[in-house]
Amino acid sequence: MSNVENGSVRIGLDALNIQDSNHLKYALLNCEDPLKSISEFQEENSISLPSLKPALNLLDLHGIKRLDFHASIADELKDHLIKKVEELSASIKLKESSPTYEEDCGKLEDLLEKSFPLIFNSRLTPLILLIMKSLPNVNQNYLDFIQSNEKLYSIAPIELKRQIWTNNPNVFMNELQPLFDKFTQYFDEILTSSDLNASGISFFTALNHVNIDMPILKENLLLSNTVYTYLFKSNKKQIPVVNEICKLIGTSSSLYQLTVKTLTDLFIKSHNWFYSTLKSLIVNKFHESLSHENLLNLIGSADLPTELILKFGNLVHICLKERKIEAKRAKELESIMESKKFERILPEAAFLLADPFVVDMLARNSLSLLNKCVQNELLPRNCTELIFVLRLLSVSLLSRDIINSQTNKEPKIDSALITEYLPNLAYFITDFYEKLYDDSIGTLSNQAQSITSTLLSSSTGMITSPAAGNVAPNSSKTTSPPIVLKISTKKLEILSSVKSLIGENEVCSALFLYLVIGCFELNDWVNLKALLPSIKYPTNNSVYFEKLFIYQFLIILLEKSVIEQFKHDWFVQLIFDDFLLVIMRIKDEQAQLQENYQKSDLSSEMLYEQTYKLMEKIFPNYLSLNNFNRLVEIVKPKKNHANTLQIAYSKLKSKLDPVNEMQL
Repeated sequence: MSNVENGSVRIGLDALNIQDSNHLKYALLNCEDPLKSISEFQEENSISLPSLKPALNLLDLHGIKRLDFHASIADELKDHLIKKVEELSASIKLKESSPTYEEDCGKLEDLLEKSFPLIFNSRLTPLILLIMKSLPNVNQNYLDFIQSNEKLYSIAPIELKRQIWTNNPNVFMNELQPLFDKFTQYFDEILTSSDLNASGISFFTALNHVNIDMPILKENLLLSNTVYTYLFKSNKKQIPVVNEICKLIGTSSSLYQLTVKTLTDLFIKSHNWFYSTLKSLIVNKFHESLSHENLLNLIGSADLPTELILKFGNLVHICLKERKIEAKRAKELESIMESKKFERILPEAAFLLADPFVVDMLARNSLSLLNKCVQNELLPRNCTELIFVLRLLSVSLLSRDIINSQTNKEPKIDSALITEYLPNLAYFITDFYEKLYDDSIGTLSNQAQSITSTLLSSSTGMITSPAAGNVAPNSSKTTSPPIVLKISTKKLEILSSVKSLIGENEVCSALFLYLVIGCFELNDWVNLKALLPSIKYPTNNSVYFEKLFIYQFLIILLEKSVIEQFKHDWFVQLIFDDFLLVIMRIKDEQAQLQENYQKSDLSSEMLYEQTYKLMEKIFPNYLSLNNFNRLVEIVKPKKNHANTLQIAYSKLKSKLDPVNEMQL
């Protein structure tokens, strides 16, 4: 008799036609001789082994309870049964190569049918779960029963849970969602954290450019100036999350497809680009742990050329680890993108390229190639490498639209980007080189004057010169002349042309942001003064790019060569008055218009906290007292701001106390 009736599972000894305690209770309540009833119950339900009966009396004389005896017998039989189940399980795993595959599955199914009613027997629970784990396809009624019981579900082996999840995607998502949240929150907390300590957590760590020379700069402008602290090498905290997700998926293609689909949906819905990072890490993890054939079976789809997706993703991953797109890699990627099959995998490719680390690499490579155009006096439209990287960047920045529409047409690059925008950006790079060259000539001239003065005033002191006499008193002082940040009329005209495109074109906006970051990294203050107030974030990805830029902006302000500039009023005016305070006013206005911010937004309070932290780090060593007093009144929190922000502001103001005491 089956223990499954009308879709429900019968549990207990009664389901196996074995008398239980209720039968004994009924017999005792309806009998004349209780001892006889007990004896009959023992006779009917004891182990039917004739040679055992004489031994039972001997065990009774030794005071060994029948319960203990039967428990020991059950444990002994269970151990033998577990070994047999494991043997059958090993045979079943061989599948096609096992001639007894069907027979072995049948044996385990029969065994499960007879044992499942005893699932709540603590001695037998592990055995029954082992049988279910060993079966490739467990009866759905049993799976539903395990899922419905919280205790059984919690101790079920992962192989059994995968069968439950395959038919119940919502249950699987309950397992995945906390891991997704943990992964994305890790990065979001970094980008919005008020702690500006970059060491150990930054995505992109800027190098020191104090002694960079012209030849190195020509080869590596805006590329070697940034080193990735890539996830596999530095952010080891997140690898366990990826490992756990891969463990949940196992080798189940349906669970993998569900995971990828969920990540894609979350990416479109939340605009959080780090879901793409997570997907790439999951694929790479499986790429490392599975054979190529098993990997194809895992991620394979009847609708898509899986081999092409794998090859494209692997090439992007290699470029990311190398932090640049070599000519050989570019040709391989281009050959894939030019093939007709690429149209079918365009949404998949777009999701891979949406990884923030990939976006950063592509943007920096674009500017590096533009720099090579400047060095080689080559028009951007004639640089095939640059055009190809811009194609990738365009797909990356428009990935949400491509995925959402499931289009198979690659977005075309705006001709104005190639013919107008890039030549204008090249002007700023050229301008920096001219300034660097003028500075190097000026340095050599100063060194020549110093050597001449030393020679003239040395020896016996008999040789003197009026000019040398005028220079000598100042030779001991190394004060540099004040920086004059004068923006030429031509530069303003070019900037006006640039600004007309950065608000409309995603690629233009992204390249502009990275050019501003490059100005910081190269200490190009004149161009920084022109460019920084003109920043506009890519329209379709404004939330992400605002967070990313503000994060890199605040981190790079603390670099040694940059933080020194806070001693100058012009730099304080540029960073605070012309940029940070403007953004804070905009955020305050937005907060008044809409009270509820999305969690993904860079809120007014976050920006205030980050600004307070910046001021704490630069005062009093770099920021003057007058500037601090002025700014501290401007950045005072509003009444509707949280109490934690009020406390942070009080802490900031307390930095004035030691200064006031010294003045007294």
